Order: sequence, then C-alpha cells, then structure tokens
Amino acid sequence: MRLWLFHPLVFYPLILAAALGVILFSLKPQMMPRSPAPVAGQIVEGGVLVLEGEAFNSPTDPPEQYVTVVRDFWGRPQGLRLAALPGLQRPTPEETGVEIQLTPDSARLISGRRLNVEVSYRPLPVNAAPQLAVRLQGIEPAQWVRRAIPPLSGIARFDLPASQHVESLALRAISNDNSMAFGVEIVSIRIAPDARQADN
Repeated sequence: MRLWLFHPLVFYPLILAAALGVILFSLKPQMMPRSPAPVAGQIVEGGVLVLEGEAFNSPTDPPEQYVTVVRDFWGRPQGLRLAALPGLQRPTPEETGVEIQLTPDSARLISGRRLNVEVSYRPLPVNAAPQLAVRLQGIEPAQWVRRAIPPLSGIARFDLPASQHVESLALRAISNDNSMAFGVEIVSIRIAPDARQADN
C-alpha cells in the first residue's frame, strides 16, 4: 500500500516548499539592515541610560563611515561596528556620525545636562581605530569629544557638555592612517548625569 505522502499532488509541493524555505533561509533575512529608528535603551538606577543589544538594531548609516550591526544567529543585535573611510581623520562639525536615535522620553532624560558617557568597546582584530569621538545631536551645534582607545577591550570615558533638545548620540571612529579603513566594535554605552551638577 502506497503512503499518501508520496502521492505526486502532495509530495512535489512539499519538496518545492522545503526548497523555497532553504533558499529564503540562506539569504539570512534576519541579518538584513533595518531603517534608522529611535530606540528607548534601558533606564537604570540614578537616571542612567544604557544603550546595548536592541539599542544597536537600527543606527543611521552616514557616508563617512562603514557601519555593521553585529547580530547572533537569530538576528538579535549584539554590538555595533563602525569604521571611518580611508583618508578621513578628525571629524568635522558638519559630520553627523553614526547616530543612535533616541525616543523622546530617553532623549528628555539626558537633555540640558552635563553627561558622563562610558563606551565599552572591543578593538577589531585587524585595523583597530586608535581613537573614538562622541557627541550629542540636538538643535544646537555640538563639538565632538575625542578619546584614545588602546587596542585592547576596555571603556572609553567622555565628559559631554549640556545640549538642549537632544535627539541622538553620535559616534565616529578616527584614524590618522589614510591607507585603509580603521574601526572599532561598540559593546555598550552608559550615559549618566554628571555628579558635579548636584553641587551647583
């Protein structure tokens, strides 16, 4: 007695559906870029805003840098890799950088306050950027704040001046070598109010 599963009207459509599934899965749709979108981050004790994981899901992709969201097998964001194009050195005021756009509630939390920003990073195995720059993006022009980042996993600390009506946090890898792109992988970002404000 022939099994119903091997009937041509059942068997061949099943084989076709399985082949189509394999093809679609091989394209890795879970890894495809997302359109830039605001993220909330996590608000922890003391009004500290933490950006990691899902907060790296949809950054902007500026013309001055390469941007890659590091994802696990299922497409969940794990980190953010950025590298400046060859020939670019210090960021100019006109550059927007790689922006992590913030939801209004998260942006309001850090607007109008001096901030301490801690960026946890991993150097790239090849062509690690020696410097990283950070700034807040808002309605007022903001200056880039630069720090050296040794080629070892660590934390770069930035003191940012107050900025009104913040919309995003921007990042820029920096290298003085014009021959190729140099970059860094961002693991997490911690944004805290400057404790010195309590004394004012």
